[in-house]
Amino acid sequence: MKKNKSILYLSILLCIVFLFSGCSNNVSEKENIEKKVNEEIDYLQNNIISIINKNIKGEYIIDEKINWYEVENDINSISNILDTILLDLAELDIEDKDLANLRNEVNNLIIATAEEDELKLLNSCSYLYSLLPNYMEKYSKDINKIDILKLKSYVITSMIEANSLNWKQSLETIDIAESYYNEMLNNLHYIQENSYNMNKIYVLLEELKNVVEKQEVELCKVKYINFIEKIS
Repeated sequence: MKKNKSILYLSILLCIVFLFSGCSNNVSEKENIEKKVNEEIDYLQNNIISIINKNIKGEYIIDEKINWYEVENDINSISNILDTILLDLAELDIEDKDLANLRNEVNNLIIATAEEDELKLLNSCSYLYSLLPNYMEKYSKDINKIDILKLKSYVITSMIEANSLNWKQSLETIDIAESYYNEMLNNLHYIQENSYNMNKIYVLLEELKNVVEKQEVELCKVKYINFIEKIS
């Protein structure tokens, strides 16, 4: 009888160990996928910003014309890894409609390049960038990184509007960025750890807003580059 009870207890113990081992493996697998997706989002944001900044700085210009072949090469750096990113996002239960938005916008980048449409290219870059913090919100607890991505997204949109001389829309978007910055101030833990960065954000944001109000497109480009390159 005692022997049967011992066998029973041992069986129960093995089942418990197996269950916890399975849970641990699942958690570890999810963490690995999240880490991979974070790296992919970093890759996307860096490449999107690179395309925008090259345009703003005039680095695509050769003989007073945009070198669309170079633009195409930069777009390919995004489109070539799209399927991998979509599969990884799907592993984190991102909805199909959200995944479709990413694929559609990368396709729009390709179309804008084929049509040699600068405005469409920049608008598409802006929208594509805005998707990134939305994805992170669905799986990540890194609120600070999400906030910075959103803030950068507003600044990018404002710059593209200013570059198209849509000053009213540009100023409205900067005002949204300013409001979002004020919301970030409610995160006391982040402020305590990153007070210098928050002060820097405020100064750079106000400098950009000031030149948008004055409708100085070339100065907007300078202040935009300062913000994007200094805020992380």
